[in-house]
Amino acid sequence: MAPSSLQPPARSPAIEAVSDLVLLAGALPARTVIIPGGDRGDDLRLVESARDHGIVNRCILVGDGAAIRRAAAEVGVALAEDDVLPTVGDEETAQRCVDLVQAGGVDVILKGGISTPVLNRAVMRIRTRKTISLVTMFDAAPLAGGRPMLLTDPGVTTVCDLERLAGMIANAVDVARDIMGIRRPRVALLSANEKIIESLPSTKLAKELTERDWGDAYVYGPLSFDLAVSPESVRMKDTHLSPLAAEVAGRADILVCPSLDAANILYKVIMEIVKFGLGTFAGITVGVKVPYVILSRADNVETKLQSIALSSLACARLHNGEPAV
Repeated sequence: MAPSSLQPPARSPAIEAVSDLVLLAGALPARTVIIPGGDRGDDLRLVESARDHGIVNRCILVGDGAAIRRAAAEVGVALAEDDVLPTVGDEETAQRCVDLVQAGGVDVILKGGISTPVLNRAVMRIRTRKTISLVTMFDAAPLAGGRPMLLTDPGVTTVCDLERLAGMIANAVDVARDIMGIRRPRVALLSANEKIIESLPSTKLAKELTERDWGDAYVYGPLSFDLAVSPESVRMKDTHLSPLAAEVAGRADILVCPSLDAANILYKVIMEIVKFGLGTFAGITVGVKVPYVILSRADNVETKLQSIALSSLACARLHNGEPAV
């Protein structure tokens, strides 16, 4: 018997570790990556590594043509003439990059040696959601038993008001559900306390967000970090939790920080754990026409490659239109 056309679509297979990303992406069609400011040798090496893993098949480099060719020669990367697009200055580089994305045929933006604010302003032309936010996938042996989790937003969203936080939650929920294969993600809204305190605005914001109807996610806050990730802390504090709080506490899939400051500090702490070989990272900026990767020079090679792999999976699994919130 032929399958019914009314059957729900098959869900994406679950991701059990961040290191799975490279293998999963390598089994997908290879992608075209564009690098605005493509004159850094480390970025070229990264793309070559992604090419070796079957994740990338073409890389378009935009920026100072002479500098791009020098960098390619220094690292021994062969460039097709059509893959080098000379520009003058960051503004032209950013605009040319966005023009190419709008025209189609580009799957992933990888920020190279270009001013982040300049590129971010240009990227606003290709936004597809009300909120653009950085979603970081990580696993760390000392946290939550080492299972993969998401953190948002350590690097893009500077104004975290109620509606922006709601957009950040929606973006992260989509990544958890569509890319990680978590049917109904558990979202912890972090603060310094799990009680509502008038002098602590993050607790009041968390309460307002908790009271919304999310449908496809369990969203609860405020929760302190330990109550979000540690079942043992939940037991030790002997906290009397509501059914919704009990669903999220100690079991969170997504950590939503109340500000960029808090998220960035937590990100850097996890980064130090990663440096000791006790964790892994990958990041993706959600809310624009194609996945957008912003890497730090401090990120290790694995983090960078896994971020490209995450973007490849996003191309296949994540619908990047406006989510229903």
